[in-house]
Amino acid sequence: MLTSDRIEDRLADAENLVRGGADIGDPAAFVSGLWSSIYERAPMHLRSGVIRRLLAIGRMLGVSHTHGAAAAARP
Repeated sequence: MLTSDRIEDRLADAENLVRGGADIGDPAAFVSGLWSSIYERAPMHLRSGVIRRLLAIGRMLGVSHTHGAAAAARP
């Protein structure tokens, strides 16, 4: 489980990469990786804030990501 400080650091790093125009590769994969590495490891009481920021990062990249959709679509 991630601490609130670690979550803040990871989200801030991701936001700075996106705003700075860094080469992040496939935007959909980048956003999906953030959901896996941050949201899934965040304590329940911090998840609503994480969701808002991850969705905002996705919007900045033009990525519409529904967490868990890829896993649910698998047979």
